[in-house]
Amino acid sequence: MQYGEAMMSLRKNELKKLYLIAGEEKYLAEKFLNALKAKLLPEAKQNNITKLDDTASVNDIIEACSTMPFFCDKNIIHVHSSLFREKKGKTAEKRELLFIDLLANIPEFTVLILETDEKPDKRRKLYKTIEKYGLVFEAEPVRAYNIGEWLKTKFKEIGKTPDTEAYEYLLATINVMQKVSLGFLDKELDKLALFTERRDIRKHDLIDILSGLPEISAFALAEAAGSRDLKKALALLDKQLSSGVPRISILIILIRHIHQLWKINFYLTQGADSRIIGQKLGLVPFIAEKLIVQAKHFELHTLRETVSALADADYKLKTGQNTPVLFEDILIRLCR
Repeated sequence: MQYGEAMMSLRKNELKKLYLIAGEEKYLAEKFLNALKAKLLPEAKQNNITKLDDTASVNDIIEACSTMPFFCDKNIIHVHSSLFREKKGKTAEKRELLFIDLLANIPEFTVLILETDEKPDKRRKLYKTIEKYGLVFEAEPVRAYNIGEWLKTKFKEIGKTPDTEAYEYLLATINVMQKVSLGFLDKELDKLALFTERRDIRKHDLIDILSGLPEISAFALAEAAGSRDLKKALALLDKQLSSGVPRISILIILIRHIHQLWKINFYLTQGADSRIIGQKLGLVPFIAEKLIVQAKHFELHTLRETVSALADADYKLKTGQNTPVLFEDILIRLCR
């Protein structure tokens, strides 16, 4: 179950005795966990939640789940564990069977919340048991292609509606990020709600509010390079370097963007259409269309050589071999 669905189940009071919060996206995991705790217990009693970590054995968890609650109606057990790492051997197998038996027979007075940073194997009986008797919330890393649900929920929460241009700009910006910081986006969109009186959000509102993201300025540079606008690309590069933007931050965005164009160009030579390309690269349709237009500006060998040059630049930056015109040379060779 994804974030929006899981939060909706809480709003509808569709509470379970068993929860699994799994995945790398800490921000979403924490948001859901806090909402779940608020549903299960009043804030004043949340200190009564029993917390167990990796040192807890299956027997420790069974004992905690079997203990009658003293100070509240529910016995809440929160286990942050690596139990989902598959271990070989008869002893490990016995422990897992014991754990599965607990999951299928959790006492009525207990709510067990399991949390793991890993992506669990959905083929295992352990996972299937949790799915059968409880709710699985998948806190997956967020990218432009799967952030739509979170954005919809967030804009609804702050009472704002972005117009088409603003929404597409936001997704395009997120697309160039190596890693999306939902915590940062959450705070910035809260700020947007405070300082924008209009209900409708426009592109310039987002540009103003997201100016703290290093990716914003590098995004414009990547777009200029992808459009073969050398004059604009060099001007934006000079502006970023003068503003103190780290060269490695600029490089990361350029590598990601040019690498996408290279892949798209290759798929185009294989006869793939925009729908297939979008699926292969995990892009929302309008971003795929936009990048296809840019990819068509280049020969396949030009993009391949640029990716190689950027990888070489990455090595030079990390080993202190940087030269003043390193990026300029790459941009000139790409755009000429």
